[in-house]
Amino acid sequence: MEYLACERTLERAERIALEREDFDSLGRLYMPLQEARRQRRQRCGEGVVRLDLFAEGPGHTLDAAQIIARYPHGQLLIAGWCSIEPALRFRQLQRERQLYVETWLAAVYPVAGSRAVVIVPTADVAVPSGSNDSIDDLVRRLPAHSIVIGEGALPHGERRGTTETFAHAMSIWERLHAPFLAAADMQVDPIQKVHACRRAIEVDYACELAHQKLSDTARQMARQRRDV
Repeated sequence: MEYLACERTLERAERIALEREDFDSLGRLYMPLQEARRQRRQRCGEGVVRLDLFAEGPGHTLDAAQIIARYPHGQLLIAGWCSIEPALRFRQLQRERQLYVETWLAAVYPVAGSRAVVIVPTADVAVPSGSNDSIDDLVRRLPAHSIVIGEGALPHGERRGTTETFAHAMSIWERLHAPFLAAADMQVDPIQKVHACRRAIEVDYACELAHQKLSDTARQMARQRRDV
């Protein structure tokens, strides 16, 4: 039941197997890795759920260390002012401290007298800076497959994790990883499919279908290699 430690061990095994093209080991490790991550997501969902940790303006900096000290267990939406840096820092602290807490990569933007929250899929994308004249203007400037949510559409305040809060969080994760899973399904070459599925997991670490597709693809490659 040491799910975070298990995840790290299997991640190291995955890196070694990929480097050695050991597809038999890859096929065997993805399902336990999926289970470790599924349990990690479940444990996060049992903590405090807070989806309104937004910067108030350009001079307001969210302190990830203070947030993780207050919320060491749960599901959070942390949105810096036109920046995902607070969420990135929070993820770094989560990994260093091995805590059951998670956040999306989000930024908040002023739009026509209100605020919009943007969730981006991965850490390697560039988010726009500055204000926007309209939602359409903001959307045009966003990285592909970003999600835009009006501030009023998100619940405010702290809540204890329930089946309802978990379902809401999962709907956001599923919406975020869906285009990446679709891209993986379009791949014919098995190596490219492996890379595409791993990209989907980069977006959503607990994407179960991506792990299952990885396991199936790796096993197929292992069988093909034995048959040669």
